[in-house]
Amino acid sequence: MTEWISHRGFCGTADEPIATENTAEAFLAAIGHGFDHLETDLRVSRDGHILLCHDPDLSRISGRQVAVHELTRKELQKERLQHGESLLFFDEFLEHFAHLRWILDIKPETAERTIAALNAMRSDPQIDQFLQEQTRYLFWDVSHEQQLTNQLPEAFCLAREGACYRAGVASLFGIPALGAIEPGQFYAVPPTFKGVPLLSESLVTRFHSRSAHVIGYLPESEVDHERALAAGVDQLLTNHAHLKHFLTK
Repeated sequence: MTEWISHRGFCGTADEPIATENTAEAFLAAIGHGFDHLETDLRVSRDGHILLCHDPDLSRISGRQVAVHELTRKELQKERLQHGESLLFFDEFLEHFAHLRWILDIKPETAERTIAALNAMRSDPQIDQFLQEQTRYLFWDVSHEQQLTNQLPEAFCLAREGACYRAGVASLFGIPALGAIEPGQFYAVPPTFKGVPLLSESLVTRFHSRSAHVIGYLPESEVDHERALAAGVDQLLTNHAHLKHFLTK
């Protein structure tokens, strides 16, 4: 059965937005829809505090064009987002959500400092256990991935964008052996590319023939969700938590 993963929490629908992404409110909304596996983004403040934020600046989520890495924690705590929420810092996140499973997307602009801060937190045994056992990591640069795995050899890093593209194209054309697909790895594949359907049962089977797994990557429409589920993806990363209940009945 396909496992659903909430992408940055549940923000509501286009007609009825309820929360800003990567906030406690968005995560609680996703949990309310039955999610226990979620994804979020990590950056670091000027004074070395990890916070949950996708973009390098706050313009999209607060209307203020200020760079996250140029502000201190105290300054960032004063910011208010689209629906009045506060930014969520990693220590606050751990206090409320460490019992769940997570994908941590380490944003490249501050990745080295983010990884160093994560490593420093491992002196706490509970945080160390969380980072090893309940977390998978996504990187955009191989050097950052190597930095983490040098410090945390047990870390599971998802396939990066280029590897997903190469594996997906090779599998689409029926030659998965040329896709350098790694056994046990998870590859993100969108339901469509420029309107052309990609996900199908045969494509997913080709990944499975290499002992690899497929994440249905951010389907937008209900039809795209249904296509990914019918293809038999192992996991489904979605912004639309409200679809989970009636598409998995």
